[in-house]
Amino acid sequence: MDAQTTTLQERGMPSGALRLLFLSIEEVMGPDGIKAVLNGAKLSHYINNYPANSLDYGVTFGEYGKVEQAVEDFLGPRGARAILIRVGRELFRYSLREQSALLGIAGNALKNMPLISPQAKMKILLQQIVGAANKTVNQPAHLEENEDAFLVVIDQCMCQWRPRHDKPCCLVTVGTFSEAMKWLTDRPVEVKEITCLNNGADACRYQIPKKLPEEN
Repeated sequence: MDAQTTTLQERGMPSGALRLLFLSIEEVMGPDGIKAVLNGAKLSHYINNYPANSLDYGVTFGEYGKVEQAVEDFLGPRGARAILIRVGRELFRYSLREQSALLGIAGNALKNMPLISPQAKMKILLQQIVGAANKTVNQPAHLEENEDAFLVVIDQCMCQWRPRHDKPCCLVTVGTFSEAMKWLTDRPVEVKEITCLNNGADACRYQIPKKLPEEN
């Protein structure tokens, strides 16, 4: 374990958030894959016994980070990259269906809102997600923007309970934001994590470009 993980006080989060991560990994890697991951994370007590679909703080950031790291350890850094992004995309879909409060989204009202630009919708959605991070997930965050992009800034992250990486490593979150933007705009949006707490930065920052790809 990296020294940075030993000095952190454990931080609670909703049981439903960890449950959705498990379901998403199982969707992408299969039942045997999630079992291998949970064994690798030393969380075998969750095998066939996922946390409740609840907003109560019954699990921890550390457990979430261990599971993300176990996927990387199981597949290797290169192989895990695409898988973890896929897991993040599934996580957004599961969240919409099973626990939308974790995202702060209520149905398709925003997606179907007429007479409002895609960029305005993107800002509203990101504000809702940031609001839910603060209010529900126990994850301090805020939204910034410049002329070209929105920046989601996260001040406490599960990556802080993972071994130190040389590059930004919050690929599940990259996938979640990518799928959120695709769901909202019906376009592929390239989301990048440009700074990461795990690497020693002051926050995890996700850059979401305002300009959308042209329709085919």
